[in-house]
Amino acid sequence: MSDIAELPKKGYAVIRCVDKTVVAKMQDFPVCDRAVMYRKGDLVSFMPMLPDEIVGTPSLFTKLLESAGYKVTIAHGNPDNIPSSA
Repeated sequence: MSDIAELPKKGYAVIRCVDKTVVAKMQDFPVCDRAVMYRKGDLVSFMPMLPDEIVGTPSLFTKLLESAGYKVTIAHGNPDNIPSSA
């Protein structure tokens, strides 16, 4: 990570407010209403979202199901570690 003094001359930067650290730099910013941002080190990418798309973790969906009265059992314990079927 880099210090706020190392802002890019062009483009955009994501700055962590607590310590003013630049956590990501990018040349372009998405031109859409909503997007998911992925970051790996300084590399940033965006995926535009459709109006009806939602983002959530397995824990979120488990809590939603439980609040609706369903009993949810997770074979591996932690709902965020559910293996992908892909």
